Amino acid sequence: MSTEHRIDLLGLAELDSTLGIDSAFPADIDLDAPGLPADRDARVAARRAFVEMKHLFVRAVENLEHRKGAWLRAQVRAAEDPLDLWLLRGPLLATLREDDLATRKLRAELYKTLDQTFPQAFGSLAVRAAAPQRA
Repeated sequence: MSTEHRIDLLGLAELDSTLGIDSAFPADIDLDAPGLPADRDARVAARRAFVEMKHLFVRAVENLEHRKGAWLRAQVRAAEDPLDLWLLRGPLLATLREDDLATRKLRAELYKTLDQTFPQAFGSLAVRAAAPQRA
């Protein structure tokens, strides 16, 4: 997905600006360097988490029959990293409004996966515990 200025029809820019994703990955780190085995293991684990999340998003959009569903399927297929899927979470969750059991389970699974992948976005307990306490 492009990083150019775009019209934010869904109002997601305000939410995304609070994540601090740029500060999570300092510019001086070469993510493609061979590194230590632990570094490689971390990259493999991150890639595995992304693939699992993408499979979940694909499953969520496969039965959407309207025009927005076709657009979401194309966007999910084109996603190359977790941030791409993060940007699609709002439109996807908005389309999953039916109140049947299968849709509720799918929404819960999406929220759980997003919370595990982006814990700082939802204020998870692990992130709050690691954050410095204010006096």
